[in-house]
Amino acid sequence: MFRVFVRSSLILMGLSTIFPAIIAAQEPDSLPRWADNAELSFVLTSGNSESNSFGVRNTLTRELHSSTLRLDAGGIRVESGTITRTAVGTGQTDFTVSEQVERETTAENYFAEVRYDHQLSDRTYVYSSGSWISNRFAGIDNRWTGAVGIGVKLVTGDRSTFNVDLGATVASEDRIIGGTETFGGLRLTWEYTRQVTETAEFLSQLVLDESLSDTEDLRAEFDNSIRVAITGVLALKTGLKILFDNQPALEEVDLFDAPGGTMIGTVLTPLDEVDTQITVSLVVSL
Repeated sequence: MFRVFVRSSLILMGLSTIFPAIIAAQEPDSLPRWADNAELSFVLTSGNSESNSFGVRNTLTRELHSSTLRLDAGGIRVESGTITRTAVGTGQTDFTVSEQVERETTAENYFAEVRYDHQLSDRTYVYSSGSWISNRFAGIDNRWTGAVGIGVKLVTGDRSTFNVDLGATVASEDRIIGGTETFGGLRLTWEYTRQVTETAEFLSQLVLDESLSDTEDLRAEFDNSIRVAITGVLALKTGLKILFDNQPALEEVDLFDAPGGTMIGTVLTPLDEVDTQITVSLVVSL
């Protein structure tokens, strides 16, 4: 899965090289400006229990006079270990203990996105984007989405900004159970930023996707975070992401004839509609 994530990121990075050439042709006198934010989080426990969680995200942005190109990629992986201890010997005072650890991945998801925005006026813009996600624990092996749309800047103050855009999408989704489906849709997005203090910034992003093939198939991603600057380069970021799928993927579970009885087959049941992620990460801005 990690190899798929790397390959998908490289594909989107390759696509992103097309846009700078177009921008440069349109604005030959402009000078590109690059900015990069890298986030890293890691938790490791050992001893009587073993687990580790790893999260990474990188956002690369290129700005010109009237255009912005952004490449965003990241993922999380959580692994837990079950320790089994056994003793071999003749009694309480004569034995040796051995340990075996069985490791299991309990959470894993990856994403990559490239987006290009072009200003039409001080308040309006058009955009195009391509994205890929993989969340096997939510039943999604791969989902590729392309989008084009138009947006408006509702608030453009020194301390606050609020952008809303509406677009059309085409998605191809590979579910672990249920095969591949391709469908068109509509996307509504908002992005709100607020400079709370001189060192703290709040960011809220909402993405709503509605399938035109089945209007009951509504998905949402609500991502909120606050970042506190430590130095000019380092910051601490705390985030809460809520993922909603009105028609979640299916999983196969064992069917028993009674509690603790005999397994008589399997059944398909929907996964949870809501996933929640809470992260604390160190951010490096260049």
